[in-house]
Amino acid sequence: MAREYGFTPKEKQTYYQQQKLYSSFGRDFTNDYIALCVYGLDDVLIGTKILTLQEVNIDGDFVDINIGQHLRNMGLRQGEFRVVYKFLRRLAGKTKTTFVDNSGKEITGKFERKIINGEVRYFKSIEGETQSGEQKEVYIQEQKYLIDEISQDNTEASVKFDQFVPNSDYKNDLMEMNSLIQYKPISSDNSGKIKFNNNNPYVLEFDINSQDRGFTQNMVGGQIIIPRLYKVTGNEDVTNEDLADETDEFDESSTFIDAYLTDESVLDYSTQDLIDIIQNGTEEEQFYADQALQERAADRDY
Repeated sequence: MAREYGFTPKEKQTYYQQQKLYSSFGRDFTNDYIALCVYGLDDVLIGTKILTLQEVNIDGDFVDINIGQHLRNMGLRQGEFRVVYKFLRRLAGKTKTTFVDNSGKEITGKFERKIINGEVRYFKSIEGETQSGEQKEVYIQEQKYLIDEISQDNTEASVKFDQFVPNSDYKNDLMEMNSLIQYKPISSDNSGKIKFNNNNPYVLEFDINSQDRGFTQNMVGGQIIIPRLYKVTGNEDVTNEDLADETDEFDESSTFIDAYLTDESVLDYSTQDLIDIIQNGTEEEQFYADQALQERAADRDY
């Protein structure tokens, strides 16, 4: 249960949303994060802080947020503010910066910061040359996308790659945003198994792994594909020959037994006719109808 931090009944009525919405936030430990936006009472943005999942407490269906501590961490200890928490999931790009050499290759490790002619520059010791002190310059590179065009009503923007970012994930993430979303549950420790609900055959349910991101809101209206749900044996009726033809007329003077004993006449009876005889005919008719069904099935298997 979420902590209330001394909210009054009026504040609860103002801030608590009674409608419960499904969200998979918090399951993607790598890409889920929170953007905290702090405004003054005049709605002017004061500052923004990115919060990781480790900076909040996710307790079941609740996200426990210590607003006061977050404000103090931003240096805001006095005053009245309006805060907005945005629960987000990274789809493409990264907020962190990386270092690359003059060819665009990403460089990792420790770097030395120097101020040369009033400009901040970064250097890294050349591998194997730490004793001589020889260094090469590296450059900061942000894995962000460039705004190419903005619509006239400011509701849409077109973005493009930064050609100087060689990272393949950087390019693939953006391209995949416009592709079909495929979700496969994590199958481990008996999780990820899907089954039909015992009480409602139109409902599918599965046990989700604690680290599985689960379904998302943009998957609503999509397709659920279950591989190998039906097994094709080769004996399926694809011609509907077992359905009764409404135009068929049978001679009422001839009995089913006579038709069966004449061998060929029994073919005028559909599979449904034979089933009806088994259900409603005499004991002798039921016997021959059952024999006819078994022979018909054997011929089809052959």
